[in-house]
Amino acid sequence: MGLRLRLRPHERIIVNGCVLTNGDRRNTITVSSFGQVLRGKYVLQPEDAKTPIRRLYFAIQMLLISGCDDQMLRHASKLGAFVFTHMESDDERASLLQAMDMVHLRDFYKALVKLHPLLELTPAEAANERDVPKELEAENRAFHAAAQERLGGKSLEAAH
Repeated sequence: MGLRLRLRPHERIIVNGCVLTNGDRRNTITVSSFGQVLRGKYVLQPEDAKTPIRRLYFAIQMLLISGCDDQMLRHASKLGAFVFTHMESDDERASLLQAMDMVHLRDFYKALVKLHPLLELTPAEAANERDVPKELEAENRAFHAAAQERLGGKSLEAAH
């Protein structure tokens, strides 16, 4: 048995990088084979990726949506290491390490599930934007540009 999704009217999901929109009624669909699936409500918009933990979530989200290459994976790993050094709680660090393990296994959905609760950390708890090293910030801008290019210049707003 595959993954069963119960969709509300007009709910959007992303399956293997393709945005699908439900019609006017509730529907249930089944994904019978492996596919990268992300519900629209869990999609983080690029302009909302302001803290390092949100940037990490966005990077992993883009790995899930647009496919994985070594450069994008390396960027997510560097962001994960940076975020780890600024976490204060052992529980938060454990969640982050589990998420990064999933990233290296290329199970990006499970990584996002582990990270999602950490998105609500305040900027002080999640490391401040100004604390990000300049080389990592420059790499992050390049990553965003590459992500936009992979999406064909389209916003993820269609999935939100």
